[in-house]
Amino acid sequence: MSSACPAYPVPPASPKPEPLLDALFGQLWPEPSVPARPRLVVAAAAVGALAALVLPFRDLGIGTFLVFVGVCGVVAVADERFRRPYHLVSATLSVLLLTPLFLLAAEWVSILCLLAAFAVGATALAGGRSVPGMAASMAAVPLAAVRGLPWLGRSLTVAPGSRTWAPIVRTVVLSAIAGAVFGALFASADAVFARWADALVPDLTLDDMPVRAFTGLALGGLTLAGVYVALNPPRVERLAVPVGSPVVRRFEWLVPVSLVVGLFAVFVVAQLTVMFGGHDYLRRTTGLTYAEYVHQGFAQLTIATLLTLAVVALAARKAPRVTARDRLLLRMVLGALCLLTLVVVASALHRMSVYEEAYGFTQLRLLVSFFEGWLGVVVLLVLVAGIRLSGRWVPRAALLTGAAALLAMAALNPDAYIAERNLDRYEATGKIDWYYLSDLSADATPVLADLPADLRGCVWVDAARTGDWLEWNLGRARAHEAAPGGLAGGRDCESSPQG
Repeated sequence: MSSACPAYPVPPASPKPEPLLDALFGQLWPEPSVPARPRLVVAAAAVGALAALVLPFRDLGIGTFLVFVGVCGVVAVADERFRRPYHLVSATLSVLLLTPLFLLAAEWVSILCLLAAFAVGATALAGGRSVPGMAASMAAVPLAAVRGLPWLGRSLTVAPGSRTWAPIVRTVVLSAIAGAVFGALFASADAVFARWADALVPDLTLDDMPVRAFTGLALGGLTLAGVYVALNPPRVERLAVPVGSPVVRRFEWLVPVSLVVGLFAVFVVAQLTVMFGGHDYLRRTTGLTYAEYVHQGFAQLTIATLLTLAVVALAARKAPRVTARDRLLLRMVLGALCLLTLVVVASALHRMSVYEEAYGFTQLRLLVSFFEGWLGVVVLLVLVAGIRLSGRWVPRAALLTGAAALLAMAALNPDAYIAERNLDRYEATGKIDWYYLSDLSADATPVLADLPADLRGCVWVDAARTGDWLEWNLGRARAHEAAPGGLAGGRDCESSPQG
């Protein structure tokens, strides 16, 4: 007689633990199955190597431009949406924003354009549409250095029997050996070739290695991060603020917004009063000169413009649109507010213009004037969106127009423009800040070099550094041509500080 073994309960299988990065990023940035792309990793490494050789110990120039174009090129290859109109416009604008790197000597302009190119490119890659989504898009690129680690590991891991990496490694090694051997032979045989080789190949020393390694890792990592965002964009629009339900009673939004409209209308009346009353009226009622009057309000008017855009956005979200009367009222009130805001923008720009004529032109004043003008463009975009009460496209359009405004400012050649306008003001008033002009970049040197001999001694300008061809910069080249030895100054000229 056989006895059956007692059956024991089988414990349930424990669920597989969720990977740490999946748990960290959750549904905002899942990684379903991003395929390994070893060739893109190699391309990013090549960009990093190029950056390590070109960027350290050189001023901004054509080499810097080529490195960042390389970053854009590798990321564009990874982006399957590249040919879509918005992505194509964003890519074109990003590359154009890189051109001041070799066209202008003013580093403050190049840095601003570089940041704008990053913002435009990151927003296109991650797909941000709302303001929070666009901010998240820009944050996604540095975060991709963490989120993309599993993908990078898969791209670097060679499966058994795989021949993906073998030809790549073999090609790199053979190319390096051939280039080194034949390059050394030709350099020792011909002086011209040797000079070209010295211009192309930097002098590598052990002391330089930490800086070059950091630069290469930073630019190679930036390229890899952009590639990963292109391959696996995060769901940034999940961070958008929910619309919520509109208010039930119409007066809940109408009264506060109408109050703002009324305040704007009173401000416009005040501007008209000053305009028609003249300087005597202003002095009699406020005790201020016109220059003092316009100086005290520019910052406040800029803040008022920004707050108005926030008020319009909030009212558009909370106002009911059930009936045709609701929609008409919304269009009329917000349209009136936007039109009055355009008057405020015009007033702010006029104030800055008068202030510059009175106290001088500076980089900051030029920048904030362009910023205020861009805010006016954004208000116009909001007005257009109000026609159909649909403004989902406005944030992207605002970003692109802002980048275009920055590009327009760069095309103006700001430092040269500032020098010219200050010299025009000197001819009209006899007032100028020679110390400020001496601190402008090499872009202003050709303008200052054209001064009469007695005034040329009032400015101190160092000789423009030329460097090798990778350091070539149009602004510095023009400065070197106009004043090869710089401007030595030497005269003790009367200087009026910028107000």
